[in-house]
Amino acid sequence: MPTDAEFLARNREVIAEYRATAGQLAQMPFPVLLLTTTGARTGLARTSPLGYIVDGDAVFVVGSRAGTPRQPSWYRNHLADPTVTVELNGRTYPAKAVVAEGAERDRLLAVATAHNPLYGQYGATTGRTFPVVVLEGVPVT
Repeated sequence: MPTDAEFLARNREVIAEYRATAGQLAQMPFPVLLLTTTGARTGLARTSPLGYIVDGDAVFVVGSRAGTPRQPSWYRNHLADPTVTVELNGRTYPAKAVVAEGAERDRLLAVATAHNPLYGQYGATTGRTFPVVVLEGVPVT
């Protein structure tokens, strides 16, 4: 399990590569977008690289944080302010982050796990429930 410092350092590297290549990441085994939220405590813009999944006309992300015990910061931030910015394939979109709940959350998590088995592996390492967040306003590409 990476330390918080290692996790943040790796995220900074991924963000820099993502922006330099318009999202064409060589080392990632799944598609990635950049999600910018407003810090709940600081009010500062915070950007996180996240794997994303497309289901029909919805783009969504899973708050797995690689199976670590804490919810991701981006998730806590979006709860305070659901207005987010998404960078995807070299374009930027304003969006609203909406938490999926109940049966819809379970269905989307199953879709995510079918696309990326890492979510199942991460889920086996933590006792917390991974949030699933739909990014309304992001077009399916």
